[in-house]
Amino acid sequence: MDAAHNSVWPQIKDYIREELNHKACSHFSATSFMEGFILGQLSVIIIVVLAIRYLLMEEVKQVKKRYISPRLSTSPRTTTTATTSQLPAAYITQRTYYDLVHHPPESTDWLNVLIGQAIMQYRKDANINQRLVYAVDETLNGDARPNVLGPIHVTELNLGEELPIFSSARIRPSDGNGTMKAEIDFEYNDNITLGVETQVILNWPRQAFAALPVSLALSVIRFSGTLTIELVNPPETTTRPEKPLERYIAISSHSNFVLDLHVRSLIGSRTKLEDIPKLTDLIATRLRNLYIDKLVYPNFVKVPIPNIWEKRDQQTKEQKEAALAGVDEEIHPDIFQTKRF
Repeated sequence: MDAAHNSVWPQIKDYIREELNHKACSHFSATSFMEGFILGQLSVIIIVVLAIRYLLMEEVKQVKKRYISPRLSTSPRTTTTATTSQLPAAYITQRTYYDLVHHPPESTDWLNVLIGQAIMQYRKDANINQRLVYAVDETLNGDARPNVLGPIHVTELNLGEELPIFSSARIRPSDGNGTMKAEIDFEYNDNITLGVETQVILNWPRQAFAALPVSLALSVIRFSGTLTIELVNPPETTTRPEKPLERYIAISSHSNFVLDLHVRSLIGSRTKLEDIPKLTDLIATRLRNLYIDKLVYPNFVKVPIPNIWEKRDQQTKEQKEAALAGVDEEIHPDIFQTKRF
């Protein structure tokens, strides 16, 4: 029995030694694998960080000093050099697929709806506390009222009920400057009336010798024509002006407009003269000439377009002036000290 025990015991020791060696090798191999994996990941991250740092980035000081070349360009690409020789109007129509010759007039129903909403709201606001009547009364009795007229009182003010209708919008070439303009027909049939009464004061043979009562009622029955809307850009110059040139929208009218007026007049005190034809023609002619002088081409109403770069240009100018002043102070410090003293 002792012999059997002695023969088994060495085998058990060998088995235990082999198991311990196997466990130690397995633990060592697992530890070595994890260390290698972690080192490999760290090396990859370090390489990526270094590549981004030195290939895609630069020093902060260099960014501040470096001049950034402009990337915004209004000129076409090199593949479209053929279109650069064309006029701006031809280039725009080509890019927007608009044929100036064969394109049919377009409807402006959406514009009529929007303008109609605005007019209805203004009419509603004008009737609140008769604010429009008082505003017209103050305007007529302002500094522009002649001395031969007495106080002017508004007796009737009717803004009408109908709405203007715009139609047949089209794009046409402008007159010889290479640009384009929009033409829109309009038609307004209504009965807008303004009635006033005043006195014509006779100052001869003495001051305020007599007064002639006058009552007038002017009604606009029909107003139609063609409006022209054009974007006017400042001319190109080789030198930069101190003040930016103005860019605006010019609104004018064709000369073939129709303005039908109806004038009712009543002159006199005890004996009254009603609807004098000469007075009616005089008022209608003055109003038509006023419209021609203000709106008929080549006259126009100017709607300025805000300059979005004006504030920035002013800041740049001030910075340059401040920088030049600092340079002069460094070059001639004695002069500046004397001025401060």
